[in-house]
Amino acid sequence: MNISAKLKVSASIPVTSPGCKTLSITILNTMRNLISILVIFLIILNSCADKNSEMKIESSTDKFIFFEPADLGAFGSKTRLIIYVKFDECGEWGGHEENFEVFSKRDKQFYVKYKRTKVDCDKVGELYGKPEFQQPDKELEFKLTEKNIIAINNYLSKLLKSKISERFPGHSGRNFGVMKSDSTLIIDVYDRSEENLKNYNTLLNSLKIEEVNYEY
Repeated sequence: MNISAKLKVSASIPVTSPGCKTLSITILNTMRNLISILVIFLIILNSCADKNSEMKIESSTDKFIFFEPADLGAFGSKTRLIIYVKFDECGEWGGHEENFEVFSKRDKQFYVKYKRTKVDCDKVGELYGKPEFQQPDKELEFKLTEKNIIAINNYLSKLLKSKISERFPGHSGRNFGVMKSDSTLIIDVYDRSEENLKNYNTLLNSLKIEEVNYEY
């Protein structure tokens, strides 16, 4: 082969520098990393959107899950939802009592009558078992708002869970209950769990009623 042929062959072979190869690999890896980050971001974004959607559904549902007005007296029925509590500040002789009577009127709105009694533990021997032991202390009647209804729902839900874990308290305890006056719903809890008192006080606070605090 002559010199001119050798030159032609050499000229036809492409030459790639090591620096160009390194740069290409770096760019390719960077693009792959960016794509991975983008995919992860989209997955997280979609997950958050799903959770927000579930929360909105639950919130929307909680607002409207309650008894029908007709079930609680809107059209003349005498059926009521009764929430009651019997305390034990006098130990095994009991204590004061509280109750809510939830009902509806012809306007299909919900209302509540609240009553609280008071007791004198020093007069247990004289008055225990007699009507005079429970003295009237406070009475209220007002219209329930949507927030109030949600608070009642939350109270009932926690009370049901408490019934499942109920433990007999011995000689004295607190009695938390709810019932419909037609007996189609009854939940009655008797124990010494502080969670039940906390749950009840949360309900009182949501209704702007003074909470229950006492010591033995």
